[in-house]
Amino acid sequence: MATRLYGIVWRWHFLFGMAATPIVLVIALTGALYAFEPELSATLDDRVDVAPTETWIDLDRVAALGAAVPRCTPGSIYIPSRRDRTFTVHCEQGEHHQVLVDPYRARAVAEREGHSVFDIVFDLHWELMLGEGGRRIIEWATSCVVALMLSGVILWWPRGKRTTEGVWTIRRGQKTRTLLRDVHAVVGVYALPVLFVMTATGLMWTIHAGGRRWAPLVDDAVTQSFNADPKSTPGPTKLSIAAAVRAAGYDRATDPRAVFLSLPKEPTDTYGVYIYDDEQTTPWVTQAVTVDAYSGKVLRSLSWRDRSALGKVDTLRYSLHVGSILGLPGRIAAVVGVLVLSALCITGPWMWWKRRPAKKLGIPPRAKKVPIPLWIALALLGALLPLLGYTLLAVVGIELTRYVVRLIASRSVGTVP
Repeated sequence: MATRLYGIVWRWHFLFGMAATPIVLVIALTGALYAFEPELSATLDDRVDVAPTETWIDLDRVAALGAAVPRCTPGSIYIPSRRDRTFTVHCEQGEHHQVLVDPYRARAVAEREGHSVFDIVFDLHWELMLGEGGRRIIEWATSCVVALMLSGVILWWPRGKRTTEGVWTIRRGQKTRTLLRDVHAVVGVYALPVLFVMTATGLMWTIHAGGRRWAPLVDDAVTQSFNADPKSTPGPTKLSIAAAVRAAGYDRATDPRAVFLSLPKEPTDTYGVYIYDDEQTTPWVTQAVTVDAYSGKVLRSLSWRDRSALGKVDTLRYSLHVGSILGLPGRIAAVVGVLVLSALCITGPWMWWKRRPAKKLGIPPRAKKVPIPLWIALALLGALLPLLGYTLLAVVGIELTRYVVRLIASRSVGTVP
């Protein structure tokens, strides 16, 4: 039974790995960059820093400086937690049109239009720059990583071995193929906890596994409230931006958090004040406040305590995904994890290349019979990860078609398949 199971799992591990490896490699390398986005963007995207002083201009003046730039109608304002960073005015004319404002000297210091380096990195990581279809490809490949991790553990499992070599340590002085196997298995199993967290949290954003499986579990008072945005009651005068932020309870002089402020566009729109830790080390300090654009009344205020238990996990998902919840050590662990994943994408095909027979593909042999418990496990995994489930159904369909063809062919010649 153990030998048969090993052979079946080996074949599936091989096929999923070879199919998903190119996409997973892109996901891993872009993820490694994104874990250190705050540091790298300073160089790659020419971030503008400023020398802070004791006083700064109010947000209405910041918006006015953004509006003074041709073709810029301020749509939102980002106030960073760091005092040596510019404020960012996001223009309604284009998702990537921004004006950087020095809040201490009341001047616009730079204008950005078009995709930054990290916009491209994110688009590759999120959807391979292919839109909705790319998101589904990313989800399928990420789902395959779950299958690869589970099957990899089965292949690595010691199965009665008394030595640590090849299990917990890499054997020395071996041929290339054995060395590759040990690096692939041993290093992979050590990185498994980090890879599991990153993969699971990544799937929370996906269309099928995230939208159909995860989202209903975190449908708490916060998500329900966001699905029914309150409206402002128009009055004679509109509230100033600075007054709206004060009404939300934010004071830059004493509050170490960042703010993303959405400005009202239509008469009944509200001010949306999103207060959070932009370093993502303490996501539980997040607060979302909606303010009436005329009266200054707080129409809605949501925070960590308003979320359900699973909703709190949902709040933590980005910080867990990039490792920032543990600060610099966590982000280093995340980068090491995805670099290991990149290495697995290389050592796996390399092992196949070394062991394949001449002029043959060298695919592990097909099993004559798959144990029922394995079918049940695959069905559960497919139900949890829909795109992986569709792939498994396609494989079953191909196998059934192959069996029927062989059955018809065998009967035509009077033999039994």
